[in-house]
Amino acid sequence: MKKLILSLTIASIALGSFAQSCSPDATITNPGTYPNQLPAGTSGAYYEEVVQFNIPADTNVQFSGTTVNAVIDSIKVTSLMGLPPGLNYGCNPSTCALPGGKTSCGVIYGDIDGSASGTYNFVVPIIIYARIGGAFPLQQPDTLFYLSMDVNAPNSAKTIVPNTLMAYPNPAGNTLHVTLAHSAAEATIKVYDGQGKEIELPFTTQYNRIDLQTETLSKGIYYGVVQDGANTHRFKFVKS
Repeated sequence: MKKLILSLTIASIALGSFAQSCSPDATITNPGTYPNQLPAGTSGAYYEEVVQFNIPADTNVQFSGTTVNAVIDSIKVTSLMGLPPGLNYGCNPSTCALPGGKTSCGVIYGDIDGSASGTYNFVVPIIIYARIGGAFPLQQPDTLFYLSMDVNAPNSAKTIVPNTLMAYPNPAGNTLHVTLAHSAAEATIKVYDGQGKEIELPFTTQYNRIDLQTETLSKGIYYGVVQDGANTHRFKFVKS
């Protein structure tokens, strides 16, 4: 298979105290990180983001100068470099040894330093623990890049920009997760079919995420509208 592990943006986890908690989302089965881009923060303000990530069951590694397939036991995140000052991070599991073939989660949280501003690009050193041929153990260091986060000044006007809303997994199964760039406590969501007919679906909110129950939907394309104060977000998703 392709070397999927190097496409994962798991910069949301690292060693350290884990004051905030999260629960892995078992409905996520495709390798990757959800959301795949961190929402922007504001300097001098509290920030909290829950990130779900699924590690592939296997990957390609270098062994004796040859590329071979190996089963992933775990991926160890050894550090996280590039976070805005003031933020902390933790993993579930707390050891930051993320098991292969499963979904784990992490939280980035804390008060962003008042002097922080601009774009912060993350670098994530990792160690891949794998087995070749199902038996021979192998450790291989690697480094992940890919993820960044913007920090805005506190007097910045609130605007709607691309990627401030993420809907996943897409296609959806029984649950569609919709994340905003800030708390979803006051947000509401509506769903429409291809003919514009509104479909009432139950949903709950947690942190900056809306969990929409989609198990009753028929297969097809749907449109969502999230009302968040004066802001309106629109997105499209597929029910598998």
